[in-house]
Amino acid sequence: MKVRVGILLLILTSLTACGTTGKQATYHTSDSTIASVESTYSPSSGYVGILTNLTKWHWYRLPAEDRMKQEQAIFFALNMLENGQESSWYNNKTGTNGKVVVLSTYPMGSGYCRTIASTLHYKGKIRNFKEDACKETGHKGWRFLG
Repeated sequence: MKVRVGILLLILTSLTACGTTGKQATYHTSDSTIASVESTYSPSSGYVGILTNLTKWHWYRLPAEDRMKQEQAIFFALNMLENGQESSWYNNKTGTNGKVVVLSTYPMGSGYCRTIASTLHYKGKIRNFKEDACKETGHKGWRFLG
């Protein structure tokens, strides 16, 4: 009997916790600094499809130097630019380039958020990203919403 009650309490606690959390923001780094410029993938039916998609993702992922340039452009835009202004970068070695535009700024909690749009050009591919980053009083840096 004690085991059944314990299991029932565990299940109820799990259900209650899941039901009361509501929609919460998840934080991560900028998608444009970690994603691949490739945006179309094959349906992955089996190992061959998964391997094909993984290879495609890796082939079109920005090299570390270009990811750093994109990250610098993002944080420059978030910290220094007004709505509508643009920060851009170009890598002479690879021809890779990108730009970040601040679309809007809005209040959120104890701070504010900014919506940015990024465009990346790499290996003949172009990919656009739209992201929100927030800065809260008492927290260092920006948090990207997922």
